[in-house]
Amino acid sequence: MVDSTPENYKEAFLPIMSTEFQEAYYKQFVYESSYEEFTFSLSEVDRYCKSMNDIPLVVLAAGKKAFYSPDAQMKWLQLQEELLRLSSNNKFVIAKQSGHYIQKDEPYYVIDAVNWIIG
Repeated sequence: MVDSTPENYKEAFLPIMSTEFQEAYYKQFVYESSYEEFTFSLSEVDRYCKSMNDIPLVVLAAGKKAFYSPDAQMKWLQLQEELLRLSSNNKFVIAKQSGHYIQKDEPYYVIDAVNWIIG
């Protein structure tokens, strides 16, 4: 999982962000997809991905998110780390110099994750 949106994002993270951030968050659905589709997708995560048992799981978290306060960054990392509960065979990596696009900013983390999974 690369800097993935957790199923409880709206309740656990969005309220700590600025009004401007929240408005931009909801506005993106006009361009990318509908909000209803996105919330449906999150509910599917909640329903089907409660546990992946011991399927290898690497959670890559961005450590340098633009527009995040230090408190918001810490909360984001906490939510990312909580995703580890999906599998007992897991690894958590913080890409300290990456924004949301870890695969672009620090691609070696993605390569290492794939190698760990197939290794």
